[in-house]
Amino acid sequence: MESTSIVAFKNWILDHGGSFHRKTALTQASNGCGLVAREDIPGNEEIVSCPFGLAITGSTSQAAVSQLLTIEQAPELAFRQWICIYMVLHWVVGEDEDALQYLKHFPYIDLLPPQSDLLTALYFTAEELEAFKGTNIYGACGDRLRDWQIEWMQCLEVVSQHKPEWGLQFEWSMYLAAATYISSRAFPSTILSRTPQLPNFDNEDDTPSEPVLLPGVDILNHARGQPVTWISHTQPQAPVERVTIVPHDPTPAGQEIFNNYGPKPNAELLLGYGFTLPNNPDDTIVLKLGGANGRKWSVGRNARGVEGLWIEILTAVGGNSDSEADGDFETILDAGGALGEMASSMYERLPTVEAIAGKPGIRAQVVQMFRHYVEGQRAILKSLIEYAQKKEEEAIELARSQGVDLILED
Repeated sequence: MESTSIVAFKNWILDHGGSFHRKTALTQASNGCGLVAREDIPGNEEIVSCPFGLAITGSTSQAAVSQLLTIEQAPELAFRQWICIYMVLHWVVGEDEDALQYLKHFPYIDLLPPQSDLLTALYFTAEELEAFKGTNIYGACGDRLRDWQIEWMQCLEVVSQHKPEWGLQFEWSMYLAAATYISSRAFPSTILSRTPQLPNFDNEDDTPSEPVLLPGVDILNHARGQPVTWISHTQPQAPVERVTIVPHDPTPAGQEIFNNYGPKPNAELLLGYGFTLPNNPDDTIVLKLGGANGRKWSVGRNARGVEGLWIEILTAVGGNSDSEADGDFETILDAGGALGEMASSMYERLPTVEAIAGKPGIRAQVVQMFRHYVEGQRAILKSLIEYAQKKEEEAIELARSQGVDLILED
């Protein structure tokens, strides 16, 4: 039986023109809500839809907050910050009769998982975070914490300037929760178009996108490779403009219905979503040569995407990115050694699961995420070491072809 809060949420969605498949039911668990098939559901049927009018965007949040706080000249804040202010004010103000005309998402926010259930990296205990020392996640957590606290202070200043009594209640823990809900639940604003699509982050010329929250639609959890289609109902005959998800595979009765968030490495899932996938084929590691202005390269399993990094190393070592084409075996050999040394050093610094399993202060769910994440990092670094060794072997053969017999010392 669905809880009172779930029933209120569903009625709220339906009253505004959204929909849920008649054969589905919302279930509540520690990681929030999920959508389950009550009966067998064929593929290619609309499962859930969110009216455009219920989407929480940066623009709608800015407008609502500006009206609620009577801000005449809105300050320059990121869209994510406006959404955070809008969400936090629901908790600060409560269901005040005067505020309800601006704060319209109580049924949605009431259904979000409590902070005590959030498992993103910024909710790790000190012991849990310390376990990740030696990985990129450790530094990424510090960077995100610093950035989000700066954003919170900027938002706090805005609220306090216009409503000092609300500013006193605008706590860091609230902002952290709101920002975490965005990182784990938001979709790109390109979804709200006549042809909804996920942005191509590899294409710098792709349409810029901002985060949006889509109540109802964001209930579906992630399953890698799940075939789904996003459809926008924006035709004149549509009662309301809405976006819907259509899974292509049938769902047997009793099973959860999933969405597909797109390719996500475990580093991103751990930092922003609070879960990881075992043997995740989309895993990556970020590498950068020395120097503050060095470019960051994302390399995947089996050294996928290493080519750009390799060219940069060739250039750094020999001053020429065409060293391989020119037959410069010395530069290739040195570059291979540099890459191998960098990957080996990172490999040796990685912590082990054995060192944290069963350790006090570290939850079992975090141990599992740690295992998935570190396994992927080890696999990638091992493939880079092998790639570097192959380049060194190629350099030796190239030297021999030029009449030079190289002798390498261990």
